[in-house]
Amino acid sequence: MNGVNISKNQKSNLLRQKMSQCSYLKNYMDNFQSRGNPLPNFVDTMSEEHREMKDPNIVYQISDDIFIHINSHVASDDGYNEYVIIEPDEPDSQLLELADKMFASNSKDLIAPEEITEKYNMIDEYAKKYFIPVKSNVNYTKIKNPYELKKLNVNVRDLSSLHYHFLRRRAGLGILEPFLKDPNLEDISIVGAGNLYVIHKMFGALKSSVFLSGANIDELVINLSEQFGKTISHSRPIVDATLPEGSRINIVYGKDISRKGTNATIRRFSSTPLSITQLLKSKTWSYEQAAYMWMMLDEGVSIFINGETASGKTTSLMALAPFIPSNWKICSIEDTPEITLPHVNWLNETTRDTGNESTSVTLFDLLKAALRQRPNYILVGEIRGAEGSTAFQAMQTGHPVISTFHSHNMTSLIQRLTNEPINIPKTHIENLNIAIFQSSVLGPDGKRARRVTSINEIVGYNSKNDGIMFVTLFEWDSSTDTVKFRGKGSSTFFTQKLLPMRGLGKKDEMKLYDELTLRSNILKKMVEKKVFNFYEVFESISYCKKIGLEEFMNKLEMR
Repeated sequence: MNGVNISKNQKSNLLRQKMSQCSYLKNYMDNFQSRGNPLPNFVDTMSEEHREMKDPNIVYQISDDIFIHINSHVASDDGYNEYVIIEPDEPDSQLLELADKMFASNSKDLIAPEEITEKYNMIDEYAKKYFIPVKSNVNYTKIKNPYELKKLNVNVRDLSSLHYHFLRRRAGLGILEPFLKDPNLEDISIVGAGNLYVIHKMFGALKSSVFLSGANIDELVINLSEQFGKTISHSRPIVDATLPEGSRINIVYGKDISRKGTNATIRRFSSTPLSITQLLKSKTWSYEQAAYMWMMLDEGVSIFINGETASGKTTSLMALAPFIPSNWKICSIEDTPEITLPHVNWLNETTRDTGNESTSVTLFDLLKAALRQRPNYILVGEIRGAEGSTAFQAMQTGHPVISTFHSHNMTSLIQRLTNEPINIPKTHIENLNIAIFQSSVLGPDGKRARRVTSINEIVGYNSKNDGIMFVTLFEWDSSTDTVKFRGKGSSTFFTQKLLPMRGLGKKDEMKLYDELTLRSNILKKMVEKKVFNFYEVFESISYCKKIGLEEFMNKLEMR
């Protein structure tokens, strides 16, 4: 059922059905409406159309027990819409404490699996076996020694809430667990004592109703650090790590270096990346930009995707990956595993930081190893230091490299590459073929949006002025929110690289621009036909390469 294409009354009726089945959802909604607010609509499936909602008031479900309410009806002085987690009420604190103590005693012989799903299933089975539902009232204060309990009688009215919160504490990540179950979140921010904030894929920045004190936050991050195996303390206050379910977390611990106290940011990564067709629909990329990159990646060129933090660099890197031929060998290298590729012949390698130079494995180490693995493409999560020099050596020896990089224009890119700690000679910069710049901008509707602001071809080194020559082929116009293409005859790479690679001459140059138009139309047709799934896009591009552009376009039109 699509949450957009059904009537408003049907959406409200769906929510009423859920309320009749779930007492805590009903209690929450009764309280919300008692303050003069309208009943929200229930959304079964999130879609791109929800981005256009100006005053959202919707509810969606992320698990059997958890609902999310996005609303603009709760007054907020700071301009944020609200993100509310609706979950079972916490059971009596004494009951939860009894369950914890009994588990501490009974779980001595249990071996916790490393895989998060298996751990969840183990704790779930334990709760079903040892929490015994009874209809009579239970006086928990009379239980003197919970460590000797083999089973715990629980009143049926308390059982579901105990089960939920016990699982959340023992198999999940406590108060963060509901946030991490929501596939629509990109970032979760703990900014010090106060409310948590989130970045929602459809609604942008939202203020969570969850409030934490400074002491709560310190306790939370210390417990988290135990789960990902890194000690956090005043002597080691900054930690980057990966949570058990795959999200990336950065923690800054203590008031001595963070004025508002301990803070943490969690970056979420979808198991299925956004596809290029989804980014085309949201206008992050233009059709001609994407078609051009399709042609470039099909031939194997080196690319840096540049931008500030949270501009969508890694998202674009993964979205472009299906343009790399399906039978090529790819090696990806990262500090924290973020990249997901659809290729079968893909080596996915990550660094190891042990705090000991002799046992740690750096990006530099992995990049050197990758050169011996004979990949067709090397993908580096982010270049920041000495590995940059090795990446350029790889380009020189015929190994194309794609990486993300922090810079906002060509000047800053060249400055960062040619200075400490990367130190690439200017004469070697031309080994990098294409520089893409991406940014988070203010769209015409007043909302933040991601846009590829320019695509540049790096032509070479000019010894006369000691500068790098480049051509800006595509440039985003902020006044119209459109991309301007310099037009036919403007691409240096078409004449210098693609024509020789294909055994063509200068007289055939216009054929490449006709091909660019055809590829652009193919992508438009794929969006029109709703080919949005990342893996379906990959299969479509691979099939297109097999049968040819014209034949594939014909099949799309008949679809």
